[in-house]
Amino acid sequence: MAQRFHHEALLRARLELELTQEELAASVGVDVRTYRRYESGEVNEGGFSVRQPARRKLLERLSAELGIAAADLVVEADPTPAPALHAPAPRLFSPEHVHTLQRAPHFVGREDILEELWAWASAPEKGKGPGVVALVGVGGAGKTAIAERLVTRIGDTPRRGGLFVWSFYDDERTEAFLAHAVRYFAGAELQAGERLEALLLALGSGAPHLVVLDGLETVQAAGGASRAHGELEDPLLRRLLVALARGLGAARALVTSRFLLGDLAPWGDAGARTVKLGPLSPIDAERLLRSWGADGDGEALARVVHASGGHALSLAVAGSYAGAFLGGDLRPLDPLDLAEAARDDPLARRLARVLSAYAAALPDAERDLLARLSVLSAGADEDALLALASASPRVAGALAGASAEGVRRALARLERLGLVFRAGGEPPRWSSHPFVRDHFRSLLPVSPSAVQAAMTAPPEGTLIFAPRQKPRDRGRLDAVEEVIRALLDAGQPTEAYRVYSQTLGGFSHLGLVLGEMSRGARILRLFGETTDPAAPAASLALGFRLALLYERGLYAGALGDLAFARRSYEAHNTLVEGTPEVTHLVTGLRTLAYTERLAGALSAARAHVSQSLVMAESAGLGTHIARGIALFSSIAHDLGDIDAARAGFSRLAAMGDARFARRGLWEAEHWLALGQREEAVEMTEANVAACERLGWAGHAAQGQVLLGLAVVEEDPAEAERRLHAARAWVVVSGEVEMAARVHELTARIALSRGAFFEAAREALAGEQLAEACGLGLFRTRLFALGLEIAHARGDEAAMGRAKDVQRQVLGEDAWGCADVLHWAGLCHSSVGEAELGKRYLEAALVLRERIGHPGREATREEVCRR
Repeated sequence: MAQRFHHEALLRARLELELTQEELAASVGVDVRTYRRYESGEVNEGGFSVRQPARRKLLERLSAELGIAAADLVVEADPTPAPALHAPAPRLFSPEHVHTLQRAPHFVGREDILEELWAWASAPEKGKGPGVVALVGVGGAGKTAIAERLVTRIGDTPRRGGLFVWSFYDDERTEAFLAHAVRYFAGAELQAGERLEALLLALGSGAPHLVVLDGLETVQAAGGASRAHGELEDPLLRRLLVALARGLGAARALVTSRFLLGDLAPWGDAGARTVKLGPLSPIDAERLLRSWGADGDGEALARVVHASGGHALSLAVAGSYAGAFLGGDLRPLDPLDLAEAARDDPLARRLARVLSAYAAALPDAERDLLARLSVLSAGADEDALLALASASPRVAGALAGASAEGVRRALARLERLGLVFRAGGEPPRWSSHPFVRDHFRSLLPVSPSAVQAAMTAPPEGTLIFAPRQKPRDRGRLDAVEEVIRALLDAGQPTEAYRVYSQTLGGFSHLGLVLGEMSRGARILRLFGETTDPAAPAASLALGFRLALLYERGLYAGALGDLAFARRSYEAHNTLVEGTPEVTHLVTGLRTLAYTERLAGALSAARAHVSQSLVMAESAGLGTHIARGIALFSSIAHDLGDIDAARAGFSRLAAMGDARFARRGLWEAEHWLALGQREEAVEMTEANVAACERLGWAGHAAQGQVLLGLAVVEEDPAEAERRLHAARAWVVVSGEVEMAARVHELTARIALSRGAFFEAAREALAGEQLAEACGLGLFRTRLFALGLEIAHARGDEAAMGRAKDVQRQVLGEDAWGCADVLHWAGLCHSSVGEAELGKRYLEAALVLRERIGHPGREATREEVCRR
């Protein structure tokens, strides 16, 4: 019976796995042209035979990669031709303008940059052009205007690649951005812990997506004791932009910011390009003045152009002011109004005096409307402004008692003058340039919180510090967050902190229960630096400041920002040193040690936990002694000091410690690594049950992963069940340590079932996550797992990563190093580098024997074989 290649099954399998033809071709070791002949069915022309060795090998690889039996790929030929199966039509995306970018009425002097961006956005073939382009310049340089012109030029026609526009000026909540973006690109409503990974997967699908992020400086650090200038404050946003800079299919991002993106510096112009907006040329500056109605002789124009320094917004406001109030005559303008500079942002601050003149020239109602509109970064709609008009005269100012028609007339005039713009939404909102907002907000005779209260609805119910039920829904959380902002604006940091810690429940509720890690981190940022006397945090009581620093570290660690977590714990420990708060210092040192361990800095981790343990023993803090011993023993195990690890865990047993939660998990990991699975499983099953009873979902999830790893080779189905239970916590919390553990277990389950492509994909995803978040301990171990999978599948290209061992920072983790050396040795040997392979295997054997690795006999056999 004649045979044919079942190309329909190949197509279905690839689409189900969400792979591109290029990705699958690379994974099975053929060029994409050859692969397309198989998927299209072209290989069936003239009959299909599997007698060729190369073809048999390709079929074996396709079977292994896709999890399809070889018998399902080569089937009996039907004499009646089957109807052709075509891939579904690609999804078309209508552009999503979540926020409306401010349009410059007169676009002058940036045409060349716009053309470059148009060429970049119009030809997003994979590998061509940077993944991230940042427009960087002072406030008012025209960054948003360029971005707005680009998205307008792209238009609203549905396209194969999505266009998603978000303004952090309007909403700086990263979790809200991720929720909107995942809904748009992936068509899914997901919990907090799933969003970033789903977004990365959707953006990397191959479609030429474009993400436009305006006003990134609102989520970047301005520089201080804890963060470098320009550092992205939210780790999730940092991971997204780093992934795009590295290359995420054909997806790209255009961002605008006043600050350079230091987080993307390693990718330079290859993956991240910075376009610095300088001043307008004298010719363009004069064109802009005339566009706004300024007129007069060349000397007056030249004087204003020179005084402005070519700053676009300064010129626009000067031209608008002259056209509206001076009949176009620039001569009455005092050049000092434009030349005065402040300390932090000279070009932008040249606007200060001319805006003051503008405010004086505006009718009272328009001036007061603009000042009050400037309180809300996202703008306000007409109903909110009418609500403000009905407030007390002290709050509403000259707007008090204004009719709807009066408000509309004032808005229309301010729009013609270029001071406000329609910010979109339904009903439409009105907003203004951030710098204009900053200036007019300073004219308020009342606190911003009083104006906000008049224009926004109060939170549902009466706010109490310790409600019977903590808020859970997003709307209520948003409302309470705004209350915290208002209290801080009103100079009441203690009350604001009480709302955070008691109403929201602090990290224990907001983080551990709700998974609102980004929200919690953002709220605590509002309190500012604890070392800055002008910051709200400086006036808090010592206990509140300590809790603030400690919980900042908890949020940062959960989100994968280990560097900031370390700095937070170090600041916490410095603050508490020399005070009677011994327990706080014992806890802070131990948590710092835990963070250093995750980062792979094991010697530093051992030093910190040793100091914590000495202090706990001196003070007789029994529970802290047990926790310190357990962590010390786990770190000793990682370092390969097995005797010290055993002695520590034995001491816990002699103390009668219950050895549950992390204490028991660390000990179980120790026994499992040494091959004593029954003891590890018995301990962990009891531990998981206890943690579940106490509601400690994170600890229970870690135990589930441990149980899955213990049984994965004999019972993949049981390991899958354990994986499902652990993944539920990651979905809620997004905790990166657990996400890395879940990637490892998922990869090992796939490896045990022979699904090599899935295994390799999960191991690499976990490794990349660990690298992005600084999880050095997991990066080394997942790198080793990737080599193991590459060797198992016989993938020469993937085994070539063994060469990275020369550049790989193996660190102090004895177990991770031993596995990397073993699998690197086998990979080098498999690709014909026998001598190098043997050297690696010999090094692995020395290390595996020293730590009692259960795979040491397998390594010895490989060494003897060579």
